[in-house]
Amino acid sequence: MDRNSPDCYVEPTVSNSLDTTRALISYIRDFPQPRLVEPVLTPRFAISCSTRLLSALGDMARADPSLPVQTHISENRNEVRLTLELFPEATSYADVYDKYGLLGPRTILAHAIHLEEDEIVLLKERNAGVSHCPTSNFNLRSGVCPVGKLIDRGIKVVILFCLLVRH
Repeated sequence: MDRNSPDCYVEPTVSNSLDTTRALISYIRDFPQPRLVEPVLTPRFAISCSTRLLSALGDMARADPSLPVQTHISENRNEVRLTLELFPEATSYADVYDKYGLLGPRTILAHAIHLEEDEIVLLKERNAGVSHCPTSNFNLRSGVCPVGKLIDRGIKVVILFCLLVRH
């Protein structure tokens, strides 16, 4: 993340972010086999990344197609609106990731609650997947992911269940 985030989360520069990302990937890949941990490119969500950072991460993903990409998409309507304001060149939230080379068969998109029809088509075309946690989304009151519709359209969907324990 290099913008629109708490100072303690923001990378000092795009170069620094890329250098530390490459170093972490290398460190993880040096673990003995069989590895129980795999590196994943994780731009938290489009709002928190500049076009320079998304572009550089897309270059990294294209250069190493074995790297999964995980990020958030369409968790709530305000997020969708702000994303489209920050990326006026994009036709949709999913198009932001596609334009920067981050949408493909190894992409895992969290939430996906408020996807438009053209985004569902694009996810299918790119063979991207969705990770949905109903507990999280119900707790945040952000909406319900149309899991059945996505599966019917041939989108890969993983459903995660988190336990919220209150003391």
